[in-house]
Amino acid sequence: MRAPGFAVIALVLIGATLAVLVAVSGRERAAAPAVAVSAVPEAASVAGGGVTLTSTAVELPDDAAVFPDGPNVALVNQRCVACHSASMVLTQPKMKREQWQAIVEKMRDTYHAPVAEGEVAPIVGYLAGR
Repeated sequence: MRAPGFAVIALVLIGATLAVLVAVSGRERAAAPAVAVSAVPEAASVAGGGVTLTSTAVELPDDAAVFPDGPNVALVNQRCVACHSASMVLTQPKMKREQWQAIVEKMRDTYHAPVAEGEVAPIVGYLAGR
């Protein structure tokens, strides 16, 4: 009789491990007490190995905000808000047209923002003119 191959043994071990994890996680979920969630989390810290990590509350920009009226605002709202909030862009320091040009091109070329070549100039014009 031939012994089972490595792939068969590995598959059986992985399957058994998954079965145990599913069984254990099901019991833990059922036994876990309800946790109250507060609007403002308290600062907490964890220490170990000579390192202390402390939590910090961060206020994020309003995700529902849109860009204020201006030339090509519909295009800017459509393209820029596809990836991040308008508030995130509007809180940037005032920049020159060349700086906005570089940023919009980076968003398109590096991060694959849905901006066509012909849309770069109108978007830059809006951002530089605000």
